[in-house]
Amino acid sequence: MTVLLTLPLRSRGTSGGVPPGDAREETQTMDVLLPITTYPDVVSNVGLGRALSLSARLGARVKALVQEVEIAPIHSALGEALLGASNMALEVEALNRDRAGNARKWVEERAASLELPLEVAALRCGPETFIDCLLPITRYHDLTALALDGADPHRRADAEAVIFGSGGPVMVVPPQEAAVPVAEIRSTPLKVVVAWDGGSFAARALRDAMTILTRADIVSIVTVGDDKTVDPGGLSGIQSFLLRRGVKAQHLSRTRGTSPIGDILQAVAISQDADLLVMGAVRRNRVQEIILGGATQSILRAVRLPILLSH
Repeated sequence: MTVLLTLPLRSRGTSGGVPPGDAREETQTMDVLLPITTYPDVVSNVGLGRALSLSARLGARVKALVQEVEIAPIHSALGEALLGASNMALEVEALNRDRAGNARKWVEERAASLELPLEVAALRCGPETFIDCLLPITRYHDLTALALDGADPHRRADAEAVIFGSGGPVMVVPPQEAAVPVAEIRSTPLKVVVAWDGGSFAARALRDAMTILTRADIVSIVTVGDDKTVDPGGLSGIQSFLLRRGVKAQHLSRTRGTSPIGDILQAVAISQDADLLVMGAVRRNRVQEIILGGATQSILRAVRLPILLSH
């Protein structure tokens, strides 16, 4: 059975968030970290633009970290003689600097058009160590935003490393046009869907998204009845918890059937024209994933709208 209750939030002014002049507007400003990968390929401008647009809607500040590749000196005489390895390394670095410069310029222009506070810095590291260099920095930002091409297993592995290693929420955005365009007009209602199964990861995601939820105009909690049994008392408790923070949430009940749970959650969010889906991220080993399935993995393979994941 499908149950749908539509209870829009009380008006929060023309900004689609906290009313102008409200003290919370300053204290709840989020610091968003936006890594920009440039090696071996540059992340798509579409994905970066979507992350910037949503950050602007949330009233956030963004720090963009542009990957600049440094290749360690070659100490092999044979490699130098046969391949000209040092020259090849210099060429790769020069090409990467050009890519990084173009990406930086594009992001700066896009942020300026959105009137989005932006700081841009270079993160110089080896070709294969960008995520290792990035992780410590993610830990002193409220949110990390990743434009993710889930069809690329290497990019997907990088995203998982950040999701499970950052210690904070990670927002993944599709590298192509999303199923629901992010509205750049701040008077447009901000809609957020929260996936709830009563577990600890869902609870962590809910708390990590609280600043966003208090800015949203319509918040929906979705449960999937034939995936996990959710205690009705727990569900009403969550709604009361949110209401005490000024967030009035509707409940959406869905059934999974034979579809992967990640597909169902994204489909529900898209059906609500949601700007963002919030959910917990669960790490499973390969055997568990094959036997039990996994919402996190299925979502990362095919991101269709911005999704906040928290572990």
